[in-house]
Amino acid sequence: MPYHSSCPTKRSILYISCILLASYHSALQAKPNDKSEIKIRGKSMELSQQQVSAQRIAKEDSLQKSSSSNKKEPRGKSTKSSGFTDALTQFDYSHWWASDGWHNGFPFVNRWQADAISHSSEGMQLTLSNQGTLAAPDWVSGELRSHEYRGYGCYEVSMKPAARAGVVSSFFLFASPYDVAPNGNGLHHEIDIEFLGDNTNFMQINFWRNGEPASGENALLIPLQFDAALDFHRYGIRWSSGKIQWYVDGLLVHQVNSKASPYIPTTSESTLMAMMNIWATHEDISTWAGEFDPELGASESYYKDFSYQTLKQCQF
Repeated sequence: MPYHSSCPTKRSILYISCILLASYHSALQAKPNDKSEIKIRGKSMELSQQQVSAQRIAKEDSLQKSSSSNKKEPRGKSTKSSGFTDALTQFDYSHWWASDGWHNGFPFVNRWQADAISHSSEGMQLTLSNQGTLAAPDWVSGELRSHEYRGYGCYEVSMKPAARAGVVSSFFLFASPYDVAPNGNGLHHEIDIEFLGDNTNFMQINFWRNGEPASGENALLIPLQFDAALDFHRYGIRWSSGKIQWYVDGLLVHQVNSKASPYIPTTSESTLMAMMNIWATHEDISTWAGEFDPELGASESYYKDFSYQTLKQCQF
């Protein structure tokens, strides 16, 4: 993984993407002694033993709940070779688990907590809120992760992000040195759909392969024909060998292939888990997603009708 010091100094999409690459799932704490030069203690992706244990326990707890609540239903439907759909109206422990008991460090202001995820007949709600506890940080949020690491295919969800400066709502595919797929090489691979809360008329996309590019040069803002925070719309990723395509309401809005970029993840190096989350950004990256104002209270992002289909099955 690249070090934070390798990031561009200019505040830009490239700069922010680089910081996220260096910070996601790290135990590093922000150390903004000089706001003109953000510094982080230690090396990127260094998890404390407590956080490794918390992550393991969270997943084992979810698997245990899956075993006890689905005794009559085989888990074969969640294998990597077959597709599945989930309305997200209840927590399906056979497919998903909740991040619980750790935080990523800078530039994330919040920590992850399982009870920040809720379900209803309308779908799933991820809530970012201030718990007012002594633990640091006080802000907690929800993050949903798939048990299975899957390969090429179509990943899709209906989503309504939070419209709040400094808040990011996401749907993405992911693997890392601390989230290693059974076939994975232990490096960082990711394909993103993100909404920056200060302007939800845009969707940001991004992707990495083997932790590269360190500069985050693949980040791109896609203009939408609507405000994504006002209603549910369908967002999709079609991942295939040598190509990534992004869809909005069934329409192709952007694509990249291996001739244009060497950074498209491949299943030979790692399959990827599906993830959804909402998080608050540190003030030192306010030029990216806006400045987070803690006085505004809680924020929510909403998801429903998740779908994964293999390439042979998938269509938008």
